[in-house]
Amino acid sequence: MKVLLYIAFMVSYGWLLFRLPVLYPKNKALRMTGLGIIAGFLFLIVTSLCFLLYAAKFDRGVLIYEKRLFNICLGIISLFFYSFFVLLFTEVILNNVLIRFHQVHNAQNLDKNPVKFVMNNADKIKTAFKLLFFVGGFLVYYGICFGS
Repeated sequence: MKVLLYIAFMVSYGWLLFRLPVLYPKNKALRMTGLGIIAGFLFLIVTSLCFLLYAAKFDRGVLIYEKRLFNICLGIISLFFYSFFVLLFTEVILNNVLIRFHQVHNAQNLDKNPVKFVMNNADKIKTAFKLLFFVGGFLVYYGICFGS
């Protein structure tokens, strides 16, 4: 069960980082991940209340699964949270702030390194940044699924 949950988190995280920005415009992708954070918190509240009400009324034996339920809910929240901020940096801040700043205010140095390197390789830098956080996600979701 833990291994399947881990694989599901990693596949979902990879899809949110690499596939979502390709399918939707950046504003819609950011809205979707932002709504995912809010939906994750609502899911946590509703499922924990339903779980505790069921345990109080019918079967106290299900309380051994309480930690697993919280791990799943917090994993869903972290999935959207990390994806939102990685997409925010790569799709918005890198393009609209860093690159546009140099195009407007530093036009005389666009042909000099390191500005030239960043301008020419912006897509590769974004992919490398996403890959770095994706690899970090292996550790985060390992802790969520298998941590004590």
